[in-house]
Amino acid sequence: MELKVNYLKNLSWFPFSDEPVVKGGFYLPQLSNPQILLPEESCDSKWHLFVHSWLGLHHFISDSGIAWEPKNLIEVRAHSPFIYRENENYYLLYEKHDKKIPFIGMKHSYRENEKDTSTSSIDMCSSTDLITWSKPRTLITSKDVSFADDYLLSPRISRPQLCKIGRKYRLYFGASHLVLPDSKQKVSRYLSYAECDIIDGLYECNEKTPLLRPTGDDEFCNLGVGSFRLLPLQDGFAAFTCPATWNSEKNRSETNLFLMFSEDGLKWERQEKPILVPAERGWASRYIMGCDVHYKEKEDCWYCYFCANGNKRFKIKQESIGLLIGNTPELRGAPKKLSYQN
Repeated sequence: MELKVNYLKNLSWFPFSDEPVVKGGFYLPQLSNPQILLPEESCDSKWHLFVHSWLGLHHFISDSGIAWEPKNLIEVRAHSPFIYRENENYYLLYEKHDKKIPFIGMKHSYRENEKDTSTSSIDMCSSTDLITWSKPRTLITSKDVSFADDYLLSPRISRPQLCKIGRKYRLYFGASHLVLPDSKQKVSRYLSYAECDIIDGLYECNEKTPLLRPTGDDEFCNLGVGSFRLLPLQDGFAAFTCPATWNSEKNRSETNLFLMFSEDGLKWERQEKPILVPAERGWASRYIMGCDVHYKEKEDCWYCYFCANGNKRFKIKQESIGLLIGNTPELRGAPKKLSYQN
């Protein structure tokens, strides 16, 4: 089937369940930034899920895409995974920073009035079997991006997304980050990109200014651009984004899940209405933080795995993975109200 912009624009989105499909344990209260491989994309015909927690990057496996079993911890202290497949190779991209682990080496890195001089990078490892992974290689560092330290003491880049356009590989990433004033939740402030002729080479940032940035008069993006999930289509590009904004009526910050479209991947237009908004209460009632989206040809529908938070347990914020199903209206009837509550 031809996957074009207008087809994606006309989809209706339905909750698979009011409950998350993946929850963290007591020692992993937050599971974030899901990345999925469908059975038809994987080397073993199983579903694969990559997420991050405070420990690092985790790998889960499933026979159904609903019930997941943990497999292993791939990389310690890594964040925001992205899985890219080319031929028989799987490339796992992620953010890595050189901050010290809390309570380790504190006398060197947590002195009073000492500035945070850490940096971050986008690293990549590869595999042919999704079990053993190569030694990581750095693609770009935060020092290579002039605006990665805007409003920060140390530069930061995060949330990588890779695609191939013509003969070049284009790496999208979040640059700088914002700590939301009311909740201390962290979101990407800008979106930028870099390019390279080879997949594992050193990527060069082509912009002196961000590709996307918040603006004060944008009702849904006046704080930060948040997460960005790119989908190359046959006649352009789509992206699922979770921009952060200050809601003056509710007097608090919030995020919503939107669709954006572009002809060249550089100039973007956002749909007027969000796909998903936080529920009034329950596990997804505070922030929608990011997602991964795939078209399943055998079912003629889209799977959108998203991460959201809302509840706290023992004063610790919980973040889990939920699932939306996207279909054309004539296949599923009138859209239901999205309500993720406990």
